[in-house]
This record gives sequence, C-alpha cells and structure tokens, in this order.
Amino acid sequence: MLRFFRSFFCCTFDHLFLNSHNELQMKEKKRTAKIVQLLIKILISAAVLWYIFTKIDLVEIGQAMSKANIGLLLVTLFIYIISQVASSYRLNILFRLIPVELNEFTNLKLYWLGLFYNLFLPGGVGGDGFKIYLLNHYSKVPVKRSVGAIFADRLSGLTIIVTFILALLFFIDYSFPYKSFVLVTIPLPVIVFYVFMKWVLPHFIKAFSSITLWSVFVQSVQMMSVICILYALGIKELYRYDEYLFLFFLSSVMASVPVTLGGIGAREFTFLMGAEYLDLQPDMAIAISLLFFIVSVITAIPGVLFAIKPRRILLKR
Repeated sequence: MLRFFRSFFCCTFDHLFLNSHNELQMKEKKRTAKIVQLLIKILISAAVLWYIFTKIDLVEIGQAMSKANIGLLLVTLFIYIISQVASSYRLNILFRLIPVELNEFTNLKLYWLGLFYNLFLPGGVGGDGFKIYLLNHYSKVPVKRSVGAIFADRLSGLTIIVTFILALLFFIDYSFPYKSFVLVTIPLPVIVFYVFMKWVLPHFIKAFSSITLWSVFVQSVQMMSVICILYALGIKELYRYDEYLFLFFLSSVMASVPVTLGGIGAREFTFLMGAEYLDLQPDMAIAISLLFFIVSVITAIPGVLFAIKPRRILLKR
C-alpha cells in the first residue's frame, strides 16, 4: 500500500512538474518570438529610413519645414485633434453595443491613452491591446466583444480611406489602362465592409451607417489638415493637391501594415516612391509626411497623463 501511494505521488509530482515546465517553455518561446518580431520591425524601419535618406536632401527638407507658416501648422494641429475626438466618439458608438457604458469624457481619455501607446510604445501590446485589457480587467467586458468593437472601428476607417484612394486615383495626373473603370469601383469598399460586418461582426451591424458616416467625417477632416500643411509649406499648385492627398491616404494604408515599427518609414517611403511616379518634388513630399507625423506626435503626448495610472480612467467614471 505504501509503495502504491509513493508511486502515485511521484507520478503526480512528475506530471505537475512537466506541465509547469512545458508552460514555462511555451511562455519563453512566445517571449522570444515577440522579441524577434520587434527586432525585425526595427531593422526594416532602419533599412527603409536609410534608403530614404540616400534619396533626399535633408538640408532642403529642413529649410522647407523651417519656412512653413506656423499659424497654418497650428490650424493643422487643431483640425487633427478634431479628427481624433470624432474618432473616439465613433468608437464609443460600438462600445455601447457591447454593451459598456462609458461617458464621452471617459472614452476620450481611454482613446488618448491608446494614441500615446500606439506612437510611443509601438513594439509592445499597442494602444488597442491595452484598451482591451483595461475594459476586461476593470469593467469585466468580454475580450471577444471589445476586440470586435475595436476591429470594426479600425475597419470602418480603413474602408473610407480606400474609398478616398479610389476617388482620388481617378483625378490624379497619371495615366493607366481602364482608368475610367475606377469610378465603378469607388462604392465597393463600403459594400464589402457591410457584408463583412453582417456575416463576421453581426453584433455591431446596427452601427454600420453611423460609424461609416463618422469615418467619412474623420477622413475628410484629416484631408483638411493635410491641405493646411500644403498651404503652410507654400505649395501653390492647387492642381497637384489631388496627387499629394492620394499619397497621404495611400501612405496611411501602408503605415498600418505591421512590417515596420509603428509605421515608421512606411509613410515616408510611400511619399518618396509616389512622388517619383507622379512627378512631384520628393523633398517636399517627405516634408509633408514629417510634418503630419509631428502633428500626430504632439496630439498624442497628453495621453501620458492617463498612462501614469490608467486604471483611474475606468474606476472614476
């Protein structure tokens, strides 16, 4: 009998030890994989930036940016902030369908925290991931629901960006076969988005019309902010604005592809290559990209106030 209990406890201990050892190995592998992914993104961003710097004149870019109209840049900042406030409102429409009741100010603080994490901690969990964690930990929101809401929010923005790209593609001064066919494709992104919401995210389909309209507003306001940057840099050729706006929206899509560190280098690379194809000034195109990045950084900085003690966002509402 003693031998039986001894062998039983030994087997149980060995089993528990092996399980815990395997769990530690899995965690270590995941941690290593994340580090490797982060290093790859850093290397890609560094390589892209190095390539860009070999193709442009940094002195000319610096001079162009230093001569930019400060008043118009402040207007750009104000307009961009409006777009982010509107984006936070759009997200809260989806949050209410989870359902989780966040007043607009609480949601705005949570959104700004996400902006800060996305820009200053791009290699980590990211702003969206941290919002999901906070909602689950402090408001007991199911992870699946919050992921669905944030994904629908992101997808609505991307849908309108692609729609704007298709519309601008028709107006830019660049010839390609079947260019007139582009007009027919303009509604397609919205149709695809609706079908996707209906079949994959049916819980949020009620918000389709409202979040789509808010996305149109958000992207239109951001387009106005880019136009202000063009004016601030003294770009007078109004007929070239379509090309610059086309590159801006295209670069937004490229920056969202998770192959670089927080999109660093992807936006500038798109502007550089696009400027060559569309016969624009590469240095001026990069200056536009950098100024927009600076505006987004300045906008996100207040998020550090909520990053100090993020739990207070949801505990005090």
